[in-house]
Amino acid sequence: MTGPLSGYRVLELTTTVSGPMAAMVLADQGAEVIKIEPPLFGDTARYLGSIRAGMGSMFAVLNRNKRSVALDLKVDEEKAAFLALVETADVLVENYRPGVMESLGLDYETLSELNPGLVYASITGYGQDGPYQNRRVFDPLIQATAGTAAEQGGDRPTNMRAIVYDKVTAMTAAQAVTAALLERAKTGRGRHLPVSMLDSALYYMWPDMMWSRTLLGDDIRHQGELADYFPVFRAKDGYVSIVLVSDDSLELLSIWRGSELHLDERYSTLPARLSRADAFNAEIEALIADVTTAEICETLDAFGVPVARVNTLDDLHEDEQIIHAGSLIETDHPRVGSMRMPRPPVDLGVPIFPERHAPYIGDDTREVLSAIGVADEVIDALEARDAANAVTLAAATAEAQGV
Repeated sequence: MTGPLSGYRVLELTTTVSGPMAAMVLADQGAEVIKIEPPLFGDTARYLGSIRAGMGSMFAVLNRNKRSVALDLKVDEEKAAFLALVETADVLVENYRPGVMESLGLDYETLSELNPGLVYASITGYGQDGPYQNRRVFDPLIQATAGTAAEQGGDRPTNMRAIVYDKVTAMTAAQAVTAALLERAKTGRGRHLPVSMLDSALYYMWPDMMWSRTLLGDDIRHQGELADYFPVFRAKDGYVSIVLVSDDSLELLSIWRGSELHLDERYSTLPARLSRADAFNAEIEALIADVTTAEICETLDAFGVPVARVNTLDDLHEDEQIIHAGSLIETDHPRVGSMRMPRPPVDLGVPIFPERHAPYIGDDTREVLSAIGVADEVIDALEARDAANAVTLAAATAEAQGV
């Protein structure tokens, strides 16, 4: 691997999204990421989303640039192989429930004795302790607890159509890991990094969603909710986002459409527009009802009015800016086939992306374990088990699909 984290070894004991994405970020930046998966089924994300050749699309994205080793950490010989890997590692990322790693004898205190420089990130839903520590956690539950769901749906709360806090937590964890590696360069010591999804969610959503609830006391001038400043409007052939915060922008739009809406006292100031948002939005839609999104964007952009077409998920890849920037790439996984994914948003000089495609369970067991001196007979037994498991899994998948 190439990139600024080249030479660092990361052990990933995670599943689904938050942990795998955190390790993916590190891998994209050049770290050697070894994904330790339980035998047979491995990471549950392997079976989520659209699937081809036995691999889910979400897994194929989140686990690029990694290698897979299948180990049952409850089996002594396999746990010993894992501990041998720990001695060679710089980072460990895990997202088990609180107490699980301790029950396996793989908690930070234990492993830091084996490797004092280990940076150990523990991702949990609600934290390491407290009244919610043992709850099963999914992203929508964090959206509910953090207040995000209440803010999305008006009178009826609703979750965002994205697992936003799994991904926010992943970015939080990845940044914390690199900060701890910088600290280790000065002190020689690693550290434990407890990363809570709830804490990450609050940190992320607070500046804008909570701007009416940040300043405490009675002498505060409130200015409505930020989300209300940015409605989406229906045009002739789709939707556009037009930011009409400034009075000048409304005036330019009105004059272009032959209207005097900007002179109407009900809408002539931002506070007035916000107080009558539904009626104002209907007036704007009436002005642009017979205009294409392309004409709206071209005209208003020329006027300096902030505007953008609302891309659908099906045509997102055809956006001219996305094409120009090369933000999305199309690549061929050797077994899964053709796929599209975003490249890393910051160019860190990695010449080929992805350098590795997402692995199948145990693809790299022999390569990784033989390099640290695990006996051939142990590796042979692991490969034989994984081969038998692959047959079992294929049969189970065929049965589930009615094949």
